[in-house]
Amino acid sequence: MSNLISAVISDETREAAKTKINEIKELLPFLQAMAVGNKKNRRRMGQKSVEFVNLGLLGAKNFGKYLPQAFEAEEYAKDVTLISQLWELRVPIAALLESVDDTIFAASVDAMKTTDSVYGYLKTAAKKDASVKKHVDEMKKKYERKAAAPKAKPADQAPQAASEPL
Repeated sequence: MSNLISAVISDETREAAKTKINEIKELLPFLQAMAVGNKKNRRRMGQKSVEFVNLGLLGAKNFGKYLPQAFEAEEYAKDVTLISQLWELRVPIAALLESVDDTIFAASVDAMKTTDSVYGYLKTAAKKDASVKKHVDEMKKKYERKAAAPKAKPADQAPQAASEPL
């Protein structure tokens, strides 16, 4: 039986990784987790509006005399700079998260495939051992695979030939 992944994380390594993640959080104490409701109906910058925002900042710097006196040009510049800086961090963080997710996926595929084998072996053993039968019955309750009935094609529907040669 081939595995997609075979690895173990020691308690020390797991704790060290969590510590490093917390260190990043401490380095960036301004990071926010906004509620969905706070994100609704707000105009935000997307991929297509990056140049619009950059031109807006350039305009604010070069033509500040036309902006209201209360306009906070420094805060505006800080926001635009912060976006760029956070994107530099987001890319490797997203790649790391994708690797974690894919590794969880691989391990779960391995675990399910192996569990299916164990279940099959124990079903056979359950015919001879009542205590195994109880365990198999419990497994059956937790996860029953529902086999999808294959869709039958009517006999009169033959595959259609291409109307033109390739």
